[in-house]
Amino acid sequence: MMSPSARSESKEPQGSSAEAPSIFEGSGIATVGGEAPVEQNPSEKFCVEKDTLLCESVLWKMLQNYYKQMAIKAWSQDYVPSFVTSNSRLCRSYARIIFNFLQDLFARQRNTPDESPFSRAIILEIGGGHGRFTFLLLRALLRYKHLFRDLGLPEKPFLYVFSDVAEANADFCAKHPAFQTLVREGWLDFAVFDGNDQNASLQLICSKEIVPVGTPIVAVANYVFDSLLTDGWRVSPGKDVEFHRAAVSVYSPQVEPDPTAAEIMVRMSLGWSWQPVDLDAACAPGDAGRPSAYLREDPNIRQVLERYRALDKTLSFVLPVGAFALFRNLLRLSGRRLFCLIGDKGYPTADEFVGERDPHIAIHGSISFMLNLHAVRLYFDALGGFSMATPYRDTFQVTGLWFCGSEPDMPRSRAAFLDDLEDMAPDSLIQWQRSCQEAVANGGDTAVNIKELISLLRYSGHDADILLNFHSSFTSQCVQPFISSRTEQDLLFDLDQVYNNWYKLKKGEDVADLCAHLCMRLGRCDAAVKYLKGSLEACPEGVHSATFVNLASCHKVLGNIGEGVRCCEKALELQPDYQQANDMLMTLRMCENPITVAFVGIGYWTKYEAIHLLRRDRRIKVAALYGFKQSETETFKERLALEDVDVYHGSAGLKDLLARADIQAIVLDVHGELLPSFLPRIFEAGKHVLSRSPLGLRIATGWKLIESYKPFASQLVWHAVENSRVEDAFFEAHRLLADLGEVSTVSVHCATDLFLHAATKGSDSSPCFPYDAKDHLALELLRCISAIRTITGEQLASVGVFFGGAASSREEGSGAGESTENPKMTKLHRDAPRLTGWLQFTSKHSANSQIPASFVITNSVGDNSLKYTICCARGTLMISKSMSSWKLNTTVDSTTTSVAVQSIGHQNSHDAWLTDLYSSLHEKKAPAPQDEQHLVDVTVNAALADCAVIDAILTSIQKGGFPVRFAVKKLGTDKAGACCAASVETAV
Repeated sequence: MMSPSARSESKEPQGSSAEAPSIFEGSGIATVGGEAPVEQNPSEKFCVEKDTLLCESVLWKMLQNYYKQMAIKAWSQDYVPSFVTSNSRLCRSYARIIFNFLQDLFARQRNTPDESPFSRAIILEIGGGHGRFTFLLLRALLRYKHLFRDLGLPEKPFLYVFSDVAEANADFCAKHPAFQTLVREGWLDFAVFDGNDQNASLQLICSKEIVPVGTPIVAVANYVFDSLLTDGWRVSPGKDVEFHRAAVSVYSPQVEPDPTAAEIMVRMSLGWSWQPVDLDAACAPGDAGRPSAYLREDPNIRQVLERYRALDKTLSFVLPVGAFALFRNLLRLSGRRLFCLIGDKGYPTADEFVGERDPHIAIHGSISFMLNLHAVRLYFDALGGFSMATPYRDTFQVTGLWFCGSEPDMPRSRAAFLDDLEDMAPDSLIQWQRSCQEAVANGGDTAVNIKELISLLRYSGHDADILLNFHSSFTSQCVQPFISSRTEQDLLFDLDQVYNNWYKLKKGEDVADLCAHLCMRLGRCDAAVKYLKGSLEACPEGVHSATFVNLASCHKVLGNIGEGVRCCEKALELQPDYQQANDMLMTLRMCENPITVAFVGIGYWTKYEAIHLLRRDRRIKVAALYGFKQSETETFKERLALEDVDVYHGSAGLKDLLARADIQAIVLDVHGELLPSFLPRIFEAGKHVLSRSPLGLRIATGWKLIESYKPFASQLVWHAVENSRVEDAFFEAHRLLADLGEVSTVSVHCATDLFLHAATKGSDSSPCFPYDAKDHLALELLRCISAIRTITGEQLASVGVFFGGAASSREEGSGAGESTENPKMTKLHRDAPRLTGWLQFTSKHSANSQIPASFVITNSVGDNSLKYTICCARGTLMISKSMSSWKLNTTVDSTTTSVAVQSIGHQNSHDAWLTDLYSSLHEKKAPAPQDEQHLVDVTVNAALADCAVIDAILTSIQKGGFPVRFAVKKLGTDKAGACCAASVETAV
């Protein structure tokens, strides 16, 4: 540290320069993250300090003040490096070496009974700072806890002591929630420790004890020695003066009233000079009070300098004299039973010092030097110890220093060091992570696939920073088709490990919330609840209503309705106008008082989607099933294990079902031509309805149904379901198209299983889809058209459809399907029924008048696949359906980016219907004037438009592919309410 004489010397230019502040102009300002520049125009700058030996410079006072002022803020605001030395991968490597050293240490005690006994070692972390490394290293060490006894170790072979020279850091960590259990169990304590104080002891904060001198110590220090007292040396063998020491001048672009102020470091520039040294005189007994007199205090340092002279080369290097003083202190405290692990940036070999050059100082909020690890190892050799080091130069350097017996006494720890730190460079994780970050930055969230990201996460030792840095990629890819069901289960385990490794330090860093979000995407609400509660506990400063709403959503899925209501109430306390909380609260109220429904008709929609979604929906209670055949309905009930559900069939059965006062709504799934005979009876019975789109296979049928609804429109809710209009993936695709320019062409390929063979899906003898092959394929084409309209924003102008396939006549006539002689049931056959043809869409958003589209809709047994390819002016968008999600691939200039969006099926339609239904049943409304036309729901209007499209498709098929064009008519309000004044496409 700076002596009184040095401080008085630095004041002289301050007074004279203060008279003319305008001369302090020029370049050479240090920037955070760079190197302190060498001043080229010292006469133009304010001189803070002139030609002072580096080890006595005012720089050390600045650094000391910096850490006092910043304390924990230095890491929480990223002013000094954190992840490099505080990641779980490095901690696991350290833990394995330390664990093996403990085995060597206790084995040596058993073999050398003459040495003073001990019951445990002290793992002393020096310069612990923020405590994240402490937390991760302790977790890594305790992974071996179940092996301690088997390997001949005591039940608690160590006490971990976090130490720091800054009392604020020790206080912060001692109070951190992550450490409380470890302290109570006796694994951890804290100390304020200045390693350069040769009289210092280890006074423990929590236990109030002092560690006895002579207790073996494992010292761990990352990025500590590069900021300890350092001196600069130049060795010139054979010259008149063989040794020189570096002297530094410090300049600033402004007047500095306090030359020790920490903020000077980020704006200073430096000047260097060299002062000759007589090594014999410097080592002779005398005044040892100044920092520069370290040669008098420790003759081992002279041995290091003489080893450099013996290399017979001109060398320029820094000497870590502060590190040497720390080693001496640790040897005293440990009774000369010491093992050190040092992690730092530094020089591992002497050939990097060849030549005459000035020291360089790194600026990163504070200052640091490249540590001379070669000198550290020479010093330990001089003491009588031995060492191992990372063999690579351009990497984070780790050095192991043993002063506890000879090399044969330490075989396990030496082998562990070889495996973990020599064979695998410590910063490999950082380079791997950086490579993935660049790939994602250039190619989007899916540029690195999720299995590669999981591999990175696991190699990191489940470090929380990896999940934080790639949370968007994990979120995008934790759905089909990017992830398999087995990988989903593995990812849940990985998330739990990450959460347990999370050490809360920075504000706004909420790993628990990220884990919860991923679990919700994976459908694991039970795990999500754990993480959401963890988020509330760990981040009270950032509690948001959304967290409580997410909790409520999970509780709803798990059946904890009361707990969900309480979460919504808490959300509304924080933000009374939070709409999502109000919506969720209404949903939960619906769960408390579910709507009783009956399924009428057991068609394809009911069998393979509706019943499975709605029976799990806690807002609904399924009370009855109606089918045309009693055996079919009974079989269906048994297969789904529907308890407390009554079965009806036949005309009398439908009458009895509709007469039940407890049934509030009907889910209707019958052939479109049968709707006119069912819907009016249901409306007359006062039941609300959810039906499929279209309303019929002819536009006239649709009009009649809306007319039949008109007298009941103000009392009954009727919605029509069609997922091709409400898929989130289609709205995302519409957004992506905006960046690709004008749409030029569209193509569709759809393979659908018509289930023409009852044996393939059910045990009953009736087909599970009520339409014939031609109608079924036409309905699939209708859904594709609806999707294209949603994605592009354009309207259908004309359609031409051909129906083909040699097998089609057999299928339509007998329903027998393909020949039983062909056992291959999972591929597309050349004679399979199919629709092919073209479409024309209006082009309101481009210069072309129309957009052409082609399609193939075919039956493929055991296969349901769908792909849209949309070519645009600047690229191509491909949308494909896979399992439970949609995959959107955007290709621009041969570069493809992918996005996965979960398929919601009819869920949005169900939600809208139930919301309107709940309002109709439970909310009191003022009676509407008699002359006011009630609006028909938009889904019914869309279903009416679908009638026009399906009518056109079937007409074109009937005419052998003859094109059918659409005319737009304005419909009067006297037809079916004001909402029907919208444009409807009609076949002409």
